[in-house]
Amino acid sequence: MYLTRIYLNPQRRGTWRLARNRQVLHAAIMNCFPPGVLDQVGTSRVLWRLDRPPRPLGRGREGSPSWSLYISSPVSPDPSHIVEEAGYATEGGVLVRELDGFLDRLEVGQRWGFRVCVNPTFRMANQRDTKGRKKILAHVTQDQQLQWLLDRAEQHGFAVLKSLDLGGDLPILEDDNGLRHDGETLMVQGIERSIEEFRRQDSRVTLSIATFDGVLEVTDSQALRHLLVNGIGRAKAYGCGLMTLSRP
Repeated sequence: MYLTRIYLNPQRRGTWRLARNRQVLHAAIMNCFPPGVLDQVGTSRVLWRLDRPPRPLGRGREGSPSWSLYISSPVSPDPSHIVEEAGYATEGGVLVRELDGFLDRLEVGQRWGFRVCVNPTFRMANQRDTKGRKKILAHVTQDQQLQWLLDRAEQHGFAVLKSLDLGGDLPILEDDNGLRHDGETLMVQGIERSIEEFRRQDSRVTLSIATFDGVLEVTDSQALRHLLVNGIGRAKAYGCGLMTLSRP
């Protein structure tokens, strides 16, 4: 497995053309691979995530920091066309890292900082689509979206840590009844939420997307490896599902 980071220049029109339409960006990413090469590497899939820094108050695009496009793939990509249109053709503009050794070294009990972009959804039993299947609906509040992620943590081999687990000064936390639960603050926060709309062939696609930063502990290394390789949730082709780890 490979993880590629491409810095995108917000001063270039190509960056905005790619970023405003996830179908266009998905196509550009898939064009990083020769025809047929992804069919020869088993069940691993291509995942990606676009990290956009918050816009500074009182400023437009001028002086904006670079955006980061991450691509996880079973073979190393050739993103030269993305760099030509939207990136930096200089040293450091693209970084490709082989991940197999890192994945093999994951162990229960390790702690990592994480970032993940997800498309939290659920099926409503009493609502059906045109094919008679339970209709897929989106979670729209940040609390709902965070709970969606927490509900899936155990099966994917990790637990989100609490402030008590990390030590240091504990924030004072009270519940609705005024009872203190110091150290119970979950070490996770939402850093971006958006509704993305774009056209796919003759239909319009609407996605509710949330990005979270946090600190996790590995509880099942095999399950977490599967998550890092295959992603979590829906809309993986459109920039959702990729989790990346870093030192906390």
